[in-house]
Amino acid sequence: METKKKRNAAILELMEEADKFGYRPVFYEVKGDMLAYLHEMGFDFIKLGEEGYVDVTDFSLSGKKKKGERALMNKFEREGYQFEILTPPFDGETFKTLRKLSDEWLSGRTEKGFSLGFFDSYYLNQADIAVARNADGEIIAFASIMPAYTDELTSIDLMRYGKDAPSGIMDFLFIKLFEDAKEKGYQTFNMGMAPLANVGESQYAFLGERLAGLVYRYSQGFYSFKGLRNYKAKYVTTWVQKFVAYRKRSSIAFTMLQLMLLVGKKRPLKKGQILLEVPLSDANPDEPKTKDE
Repeated sequence: METKKKRNAAILELMEEADKFGYRPVFYEVKGDMLAYLHEMGFDFIKLGEEGYVDVTDFSLSGKKKKGERALMNKFEREGYQFEILTPPFDGETFKTLRKLSDEWLSGRTEKGFSLGFFDSYYLNQADIAVARNADGEIIAFASIMPAYTDELTSIDLMRYGKDAPSGIMDFLFIKLFEDAKEKGYQTFNMGMAPLANVGESQYAFLGERLAGLVYRYSQGFYSFKGLRNYKAKYVTTWVQKFVAYRKRSSIAFTMLQLMLLVGKKRPLKKGQILLEVPLSDANPDEPKTKDE
C-alpha cells in the first residue's frame, strides 16, 4: 500500500510539472491497478499488446505436446551445440562477434530503441549474456539477460542470431534459458511483449484499436506482430495485457504516431546512466503468482 501511495504521488507531481510547460503526459505499457488511478486522473486507454510469462517451476520437455521441442534439442545436442552464460565485463573479441551477429540479424534495417532492446556496448556490459555455440565453439546466437532485481522473475532483452545460425536456434536458447532459470530458483520467465496482440478484435472496439488490430493481423517485414505472438504462445503460460494511457481529448492517432517515432529512435547509453527497472504498481492480480502468495 505504501508503494502505491508513493507511486500515485509521483504521478501527480509529474502531471503538475507537465502542466507548467503545457505538456501532455503519456504512460506506456501500463497494467494492473495503475489503470484505475490514471482513469481517475483523466486518462483514456488503448491496448498496446500482451506480455507473456512462462512458469519455469513446471517447465518440462516431457509429454506429447513437447515432442517437437524434444526432437529439436536432441538434434542440437547430437551436433555438438552448446549453451553458455557469459558474465561481464566482456572482452573486445566477444563484442566484435556479438556486433557481427547483430548486424547480420538487422541486415541493414534500422535499429529500434526506447522500450526495445538495442545493441549498445555499455548497456550489454551491465548483465550476463546467454550464448549458443556451434560444434566449433563459435558463438552463433546470443540473448542479453535483463536485470530484474528480484529472485522470482528473470527476462531477456536483446536476442540476435547470425546468418549461419540453423533453424530452431531461438528455441534452443529459450529452452536452455528456461532450464537455467528453473535451476537457479526463479519462478517466472518474462518473454516480453507481443505488440498489438488481440487488439481491436471486437466489432464494438474503438476505431483506433480496430486500425491497430489490422496492423497486427496483416503486418509483415521487420516485425511480424502476429508471428511473434504465435511463436511465444508455444511457451507462455500467462498473458498480461498492457495499455497506453493518454489524456482525454488528445488525438489517439497523433499519440500513437509520436510513440512510433520515439520507439524508432536509438539513443546510445553513456557511462554513469542508471539502469533500473522500477516497479510502478503493487502485485497485479493478472500477473502470475509466486509460490509464497
